[in-house]
Amino acid sequence: MAAPLPAIRNMSGHSQGHSQTVMQHRVPSPPNKNRPAGQYVKPTLKTRKESRFSMKQQQMRIKQPELSSLDTQRFRNTYFHNLCLEMLKDGFHRSFSEIFALVKEQQNEIEDAGTDSLIQDRTLLADMHSKLDAMKAHLTQGELALRAGNMEGVYEPRQALAKYFLETDDLRLSDHFFNSCLDTALQIQGGPGKRKEAEAHCNLGLAYERRREFNLATQHFEAFYKLTSGKTGEWVTAEGQTLYSTACEHLRRLYTTIAQSSHVDDHAAQQEAITYLQKAFEMAKASGDEHKEGDSSYRLGLAYEHSGDCETALMYHTRFMDVCKKIGDQEGMGSACEAIAKCYEKQGQLDEAVRYLEMFVDLAGGSKQEKAQGRASTCLGAIFNSLGQYEKASHHFGKAYNIARSMGDSASLEESRVQFGIASAHKALSNFVSLLENPSTKETSNLVDWKDLRKPLTDEGGQKV
Repeated sequence: MAAPLPAIRNMSGHSQGHSQTVMQHRVPSPPNKNRPAGQYVKPTLKTRKESRFSMKQQQMRIKQPELSSLDTQRFRNTYFHNLCLEMLKDGFHRSFSEIFALVKEQQNEIEDAGTDSLIQDRTLLADMHSKLDAMKAHLTQGELALRAGNMEGVYEPRQALAKYFLETDDLRLSDHFFNSCLDTALQIQGGPGKRKEAEAHCNLGLAYERRREFNLATQHFEAFYKLTSGKTGEWVTAEGQTLYSTACEHLRRLYTTIAQSSHVDDHAAQQEAITYLQKAFEMAKASGDEHKEGDSSYRLGLAYEHSGDCETALMYHTRFMDVCKKIGDQEGMGSACEAIAKCYEKQGQLDEAVRYLEMFVDLAGGSKQEKAQGRASTCLGAIFNSLGQYEKASHHFGKAYNIARSMGDSASLEESRVQFGIASAHKALSNFVSLLENPSTKETSNLVDWKDLRKPLTDEGGQKV
């Protein structure tokens, strides 16, 4: 124990009132050397560098603002959690409910898919800050418009969100907001509501078409067409195109796609495809686009030709030919000539088939379509070869061979080479047989030279045969 020091008495001769005893503080005794070393730690002095660092930390701590409990929670919580709190704090309960439901729907979908599913690698919507911000901005704007009873103000932000998610390839969210646009448009009164409804049906039709759900797409496009039928000149897009012609074009494209996706080998499927192509043709005529009308007529003619009805096919191919002449489409005229020639060939009218194929050759040559010109020459060669006119057949097959060689098309080159060889053999066959049937020393010598040296065959008068 530390011993107390004796009291200091006043010896300086001051007044008696100040002659009181002054007690001293206890001074600690030096450490006991017999104490264990673990019970005593010798204090260490900080270096200059450590002292400066400590002072700097203290100064920075003073400069930092004091955080409230709300600020602390915002720092600790996720971005999605804080966004939901802000919407609830500002009173946007509808917006919060919709965003929360979309996030939860995605989470449930991923959980239901199982751990082995590929969608486990998808980024959660709750972690996509830009998408959350976009939804918050537009949905709160729409909720304010809803409170004011302005349904058009509710429709516009939802449509903007749907287009935003479509641009980012998020079809799940874009389809969700396109559906909500239709629900909102049905609540808009008057003429503007009908136009919004028509646009919503159009957007949903395109959405289902992207997913290849053609039946649902057809329903929405047909509803779009009915709403725009009486507004042919009133409802116009920013590009100057009427919504009516847009509806016709969407239906024409969809009907054509459905027809092409059917099985052409089944008779029932062929008739169904023809039915859809007829609808597509009617929509093309209604749209006023002559190019699309000609294309639909051509497709319908090909379908009838494939089903064996060449007479009806000729009617639509001829219509396609007339449209191409009107708009000056040389390539289309060539395709029409080829299709018409095939129909006549199937009907046994080979003279008409040759006439249209020769026209096809001239049109393809004039428009510098080498591949089409080669195809037409091959068809002509085949017809002349079947008629026994081997000279003409060899000429046209040779032309097709030269075109394929100039194009460097290996597949066509091999085919045309064989056909040219066969036609040339047919051309020489009759002369070769006649020489064999009437043998003579000179003719036998000519045959040997022809086989050996490929010299031209000559008759007894020296004329080439």
